[in-house]
Amino acid sequence: MLTRTFFARAPLAPGRFAPLPVGAVSAQGAMRDRLLALRGGLLSRCASLFPEAGEQSAWFGGALGGGMHAPELLEAMLLTGAQLGDEELRREALHLCGLVVEHQREDGSFGAPSETFAARGRMLRALCAAYSMSGDKQLLTFMLRYMKYLHDTLRVRSLSAEDAMHTADTMEAGILLYNITGQKAILSVLMMLVSQGADYTSLFHAFPYRTPISRSFTAQELLDALAHEDESGYTHHLLRSASGANLCEGLRVSALCGVLTGSGKHLSAPEAGLARLNKAHGAAGGGVTADPLLGGTHPSRGVSAVSACELAASLETLLACPGGEFGADQLETLMYNTIDAAFSPDGRGVQPMQQANQAMLSRAARFPLCGEDAGLFSLEDGDTLCSLLSAWPRFVQAQWMISRDDGLCAMGYAPCSVRYRLSGASVRVDVESDYPASGSVHITVHTDTKAAFPVHLRIPEWANGATVAVDGEILPAQAGGFVTLNRDWQDGDEILLTLPMAVRRLPAFHQAVSVARGPLRFAYAPKTVEHEDTLSAEIGFAVALVGGEEIRVVEHMDGSVVLAARVAPLPRWGMRAASCDQPPIVLSDADVAKAFDAELVPYAEAVIRLAVLPVL
Repeated sequence: MLTRTFFARAPLAPGRFAPLPVGAVSAQGAMRDRLLALRGGLLSRCASLFPEAGEQSAWFGGALGGGMHAPELLEAMLLTGAQLGDEELRREALHLCGLVVEHQREDGSFGAPSETFAARGRMLRALCAAYSMSGDKQLLTFMLRYMKYLHDTLRVRSLSAEDAMHTADTMEAGILLYNITGQKAILSVLMMLVSQGADYTSLFHAFPYRTPISRSFTAQELLDALAHEDESGYTHHLLRSASGANLCEGLRVSALCGVLTGSGKHLSAPEAGLARLNKAHGAAGGGVTADPLLGGTHPSRGVSAVSACELAASLETLLACPGGEFGADQLETLMYNTIDAAFSPDGRGVQPMQQANQAMLSRAARFPLCGEDAGLFSLEDGDTLCSLLSAWPRFVQAQWMISRDDGLCAMGYAPCSVRYRLSGASVRVDVESDYPASGSVHITVHTDTKAAFPVHLRIPEWANGATVAVDGEILPAQAGGFVTLNRDWQDGDEILLTLPMAVRRLPAFHQAVSVARGPLRFAYAPKTVEHEDTLSAEIGFAVALVGGEEIRVVEHMDGSVVLAARVAPLPRWGMRAASCDQPPIVLSDADVAKAFDAELVPYAEAVIRLAVLPVL
């Protein structure tokens, strides 16, 4: 593991925080159990299910095609190995990195000759993690040679329209490389990417996609148009610029352009763009409807796992960019709800496309431009599986960061342990919590000698009345900000953080609501019926929340939390084709006399769920 962190060098725009080296944060408690389950299950099986993701890939000198699968699996292996202290997995992943370096061509390119620019960028992202973990300077030489290749190539041939949409990973790797080496030639390459890449900044500030794309074009009309135009045509442009996954990636493109140029227009674009995406296409679980094009706020529109992973990666990158902390709350909501729900309850499958109101799992053409199996849990979609494998370890890595004032900053409170050297002392910070089920967080600071450094604690926007107790003193904490504890730390010093988790009703589609507590969203889980390969809610499953009734928190003996709510049946609300119909606005058919007490469970715990409910 590296023993230092790299902040932005001049002339780059400086952020307040920077990522810790890979391996500095290790998963503990329930988060460690989650990573262990992935390590022993889907992660270990991925290369056998998709051989092009493993050592037979052209990335490593093999005969099989390249693509995104191998880079994403490699990143997952590197981060998971580091956070679990799994030396076997770590060695295996670094061996694969060595094969990538070994097969770099004389001109600096790598991977299959026909490999896409986007996939090479994703491999750079994995190699950056490998360098942070190992400090191997061969990786820096490799990336410098590739930057020289890009410089020579982009001068004579600009990025294609498709490649221009995917500059984020290459830009992020280039910025890290510049911050490490200080070589100014890298900046000229990065500025080429700024000028040749897609103008996400203008797109986010103007944002023309305020309604579902399907209101303007049916899937068949789009397919017919694609068959009669070339890559420069309007329909191809629409598929690229209205793609949920591309726009989620574009959030970090704009931020990185801002880091490179210092432009306020670039730096403000991610916050403006995310607000507009959430307003027009936000989903209850923290993602955006993208099936794969933007789909509005209807809770039965699809949220693709790939777009959710791209959004998570962007929100994590933004934490190190100037002013990028605004997305930290949504990152937690996204991970603990949408990303968590994309894994099957038994951990043996993943779901490419999920619905907030998911009343049936079956083969059906629910989502435009997607196959009939998109809503099922399976292991047939390599794009979804490989994207999801790195989501949780990337999230663990982002729980703590280094601050520009030579301190540590907690961005989240999942149980973990942080090791770093500060003020000449070896420091270990242990976080014990049942977060996100509980807002009580116990942080213990261990040092080998007395040391002075700040500890910054991020306070979520929902945590009104939060307090921090340290050394017998209780400090109030402003929701949506940071509490800074700047003191001399001694071994065993404790911080007790209390984040009140009031139940909130959040406005959703039409006049319906989603129910939240802390970063978790809760859903009504109706009784189900299973028939052959179909799992569905029972007939008459639909309910509405009874307005004015308190929603109570119920804590079970095992530490899990549910909400107790009063609901009433809605006989006329049911299915439309193979999906739940939109929540009704007029509730004249509500059978209030038959209202009953129901449990609302965490979003990710119910595969058949209503997470967006009308209110009587």
